[in-house]
Amino acid sequence: MLTFLIAPLMSTLIPSAQAHPAVLHARAGKTNALEREIAAQADRYGVPAPLVMVIAYEATRFNPDAESMWGGWGMYDLQEGDQDPSLEHGGALIGADPNRVGADWRLSTQAVAAILAEQGRLSNGGTLPDQQDLMAWWDAARAFSGRQEPRMQDLYARYLFESIAEGYRADTRWGEVIQPAMMLALPEEEIAPPTAMDSSLAAQFIDACTDNYSDYSRGAGDIDMVVIHTVQGGYSSCYNWFANCSAEASAHYVVRSSDGEITQMVREQDVAWHAGHWDTNVRSVGIEHEGWVDEGYDWYTEAMYRESAALTADIAARQGVPLDRSHIIGHVEVPGCSGGSGGGAGCHTDPGIYWDWDYYMGLLNGEAGTTTGTLMGVIADSDIYNGARLANVTVWLAETGDSTVTDASGMYRFYDLPFDTYTVHADAPGYLEGTCGPKTTSASEDWCSIALAPGEDGGGDSDPQDSDPPGDSGSTDSDPADSDPDGRPGEDNVPARITSLPGAAVGMQEVGGCSTGGAQAGLLLAGLAALATVAGGGGAKRQVRG
Repeated sequence: MLTFLIAPLMSTLIPSAQAHPAVLHARAGKTNALEREIAAQADRYGVPAPLVMVIAYEATRFNPDAESMWGGWGMYDLQEGDQDPSLEHGGALIGADPNRVGADWRLSTQAVAAILAEQGRLSNGGTLPDQQDLMAWWDAARAFSGRQEPRMQDLYARYLFESIAEGYRADTRWGEVIQPAMMLALPEEEIAPPTAMDSSLAAQFIDACTDNYSDYSRGAGDIDMVVIHTVQGGYSSCYNWFANCSAEASAHYVVRSSDGEITQMVREQDVAWHAGHWDTNVRSVGIEHEGWVDEGYDWYTEAMYRESAALTADIAARQGVPLDRSHIIGHVEVPGCSGGSGGGAGCHTDPGIYWDWDYYMGLLNGEAGTTTGTLMGVIADSDIYNGARLANVTVWLAETGDSTVTDASGMYRFYDLPFDTYTVHADAPGYLEGTCGPKTTSASEDWCSIALAPGEDGGGDSDPQDSDPPGDSGSTDSDPADSDPDGRPGEDNVPARITSLPGAAVGMQEVGGCSTGGAQAGLLLAGLAALATVAGGGGAKRQVRG
């Protein structure tokens, strides 16, 4: 099978071996309670800690209290039933009540590690794959997904391993979690034919179950609205749910938070069941966005805004939808709530108070200005994971000449960089010059780390003019008040389990979407590269499960 190497954030000197759990991040050896527990359970069952970690990142961004719209619980989105990732299966493997597994993040971590170990043995002739060989766990990740179709299994595994390869960062209640990029050889990806998608912006087409939408032939003039939703769950789990005939719900498109990737699931000519209001369904296109309404500040990223807005603009141009707030609406604005307010039949609240409508509409109407991001990374001796972190290394950008030096933990940061593509250089006495990139920046903190090889050609020969380090370049050791939720809840605090997944058949006039609230994101045309910081307010709890 053909493979390709993916390590967009790292120097080619970075080894492909798995990083030890103690150096999963670039905080000079600092770990928090979450990372320590994941590392301990991974070692207990002989599975790679980065794989356990990324499952929680992909599912909920490490939220131990999450409840998804398809009946998933906790930071790993474990669900009831016999199909993995299952509360019952995990509970049986570790000898714990499934209710406790869903309520206790430590037990759910143990359950995930146990399930992965079992899947690893089943996919490897009865023995565990090498814990240090991350790619040896590809088939175990496919099986862990619980998907039935091989393509869906591959999509799930690919997102997990791409996230590890590219690196990620998340703010959690335990503190900051950082996964540095890794060089991994991923299997060649199947590319869906472009004719399958209505919009060229979609990366793939995954068919929603035909029981989840109405087969129509809408043409010019039939569509005059776009409805924005928030999934109340993860990206891959949402499109898997729409492909499940038990869902009785669908949307035309789903948008990923991390990079704005778009999956189409229903042709625009057909009527997706997303609004909970039939008259709105028949005249609209529905766009779901990964995340949770009450945590929108973590999920509504620059990339999601840009790509979603580009998609909305594309739909509007082809379907003749006016770009105003009467025709580009949130799920909360759909009529039909039994209580008299908006949100369709389920009284949904999305996209919620964290959704920046002013910014989104500004993107659609070409009013946004140039946006900036942060480029950061680690400079280490020979091995980015186990090598000594190098302080006072001169780091500069080839394109601008801007420079800084690494702090005591070997970290560098360039702040407020206009969105563009940059090549990072690093130079230290006794080492060969190292480079990383080119790297395209976004509104998130983009990583570009370098392992310097010892040699005689280094020595800091270059002396860029702007050599002062930016302020506050050191790492942050956050310690939120709720930084150690280690105490397991008593029996009285275990939430009651739901007895069935949502999605019982309902009349067409009551059809609802995958989310409790819609969220929409945006940018407009290809030339726009702008983002103002999304203003956040207090969290708005969703009112119902849909």
